[in-house]
Amino acid sequence: MSSDRLQSTYDPRYDGIYQRGGATEQASRMASPAPLAPALPQEPEPGPEPSAIREVVPAAPARQDDATPRNPYDRWVWITAGVLVGFGVFFLLAPAVYEQQYLESFTPGQVAFPSVSPWYSRTAGLAPVLLLLGVATAVAQLFVLSLRHTLGTVRAR
Repeated sequence: MSSDRLQSTYDPRYDGIYQRGGATEQASRMASPAPLAPALPQEPEPGPEPSAIREVVPAAPARQDDATPRNPYDRWVWITAGVLVGFGVFFLLAPAVYEQQYLESFTPGQVAFPSVSPWYSRTAGLAPVLLLLGVATAVAQLFVLSLRHTLGTVRAR
């Protein structure tokens, strides 16, 4: 078994801090204190923070939409189709809107059916033509834009 005599002796195999009563002896045996850690170099002040998101992949090629410019007349074709449809609807409804006004403009002694026909009676033949032309223009424009879009996406692949 162990005796007090063996426990109080200094064992050179182990550091003094692990010996009984060796911590005070070790401190006194040290010739100089441990060297101080070297000072860290001062970092320069950071400038304005760049964006945290970085692109790792190469830049993508330009989009195909940018390569094929839009037709500047597209807007005018749509406006023309809208105006044609609007005039067609107006000329179609003009007799119903203005007939009562026309009949009320006569005095009671005048003939009920004058020989001069009002302006809106001449538009009855023009209304269906304008409606058909306006709707056909819009459908043709949709077809052209759809075809242009389809060809543009096929070229992009």
